[in-house]
Amino acid sequence: MNLDPPIPSSQVTLDRLDPLSAAAARPVTTGASLLALALPLLTVVTRGAEITQPLWFAVSYTALVAATALLLYRSRASKPAWLSPSAQWFQVLLMIVLVTSAASTLGANQLVRDDWAPLVVGVLLVASTPYRPAREIVFWTIVHTLLCSALGVVQAPASVTDVPVFTLAVTGSFSVAVMGFAAAAYARSLNSSTQLWHERAWQSAASAALEHRSGVARSVQQQRISLLNREVVPYLQRVVAADGIGDDDRDEARRLARSIRALLVSDVEKTWAQLMLDDLVARHPRLNIAAIADDPDDLGRHAVLERRTLLRALAALSLDRLSATRLELTLRRAPEGGLAVRWAVDTPKPLPDARRELRAMLELVRGLTLRSSVHEQPGRLVLEFDYGY
Repeated sequence: MNLDPPIPSSQVTLDRLDPLSAAAARPVTTGASLLALALPLLTVVTRGAEITQPLWFAVSYTALVAATALLLYRSRASKPAWLSPSAQWFQVLLMIVLVTSAASTLGANQLVRDDWAPLVVGVLLVASTPYRPAREIVFWTIVHTLLCSALGVVQAPASVTDVPVFTLAVTGSFSVAVMGFAAAAYARSLNSSTQLWHERAWQSAASAALEHRSGVARSVQQQRISLLNREVVPYLQRVVAADGIGDDDRDEARRLARSIRALLVSDVEKTWAQLMLDDLVARHPRLNIAAIADDPDDLGRHAVLERRTLLRALAALSLDRLSATRLELTLRRAPEGGLAVRWAVDTPKPLPDARRELRAMLELVRGLTLRSSVHEQPGRLVLEFDYGY
């Protein structure tokens, strides 16, 4: 059973496939947002006479500020993936910008092709490329293009150019159409190449996991052999050297039998999460670490490879960077489906330093999950997140 199905193709975005790359693209998003805010002000300076309704211009610019603020807020690496309802509000705000900007120049807009609103909407569609699916960008580009065409027809009587109305509809929507479809094509190309890279990387990871599995099996066998060499072999040698078998020998045999049986049963009953923690702890023999996994339904074993890899990376980073003294991993089914994770790390380091050490990993977790939070307790850092898609 797969607790974490792959992302549907209609919902693929760069910040879900590669959150750190999306975070690296945020300066471009910020620059595009500032450009979008500057263009209407430039229009006021150069063509202020065409603004016949200042109130509508104020409403248009307010909607533009709200749209750019929403885009910048949702593109922060510290925020979970941008869901469709919030993204639809972003597009609605852009539609308000188009309508109210046309209303602000109604009757005085002599060159429809110079309207700032379609250009601004196109710029913001390009800026949203890392955070929205290509299919969604195509849909809203069509909507905005049709709306701009209709507004071009409405403004046609005020135009000084002697061209057919259809031409004005095309020129009024050309910029948003070109930039919107270009943004969708770029998003599709970028996401496809990233997905291909992921597939190749996970195939390599799966091959490495198969090779590592034999090493884990040898480690378990070595534990059993160590028990035999430490207790069973000396006991057998003592029995062979003795003239007879007494009650103490029988009690010792029973104790050894129970010990071997308990070892075998514990190996069989261990969950994937506990085996993963035990394997990592065994790689740090000089550290005194308590690693506990609470996963009664063994959900970790049924999670996809990507999710297990993230859990293992969290554990490895905690041991390598935080000098962890105790690890606690709790896995449960999320209420809406998927996997709910609680990761607690006891560390001697100051918690602000511990957060800085895990900053890149925390940003990755926030990008890959729909809900995530970090709590600080005395000497302990607690990370909670859900896989909801």
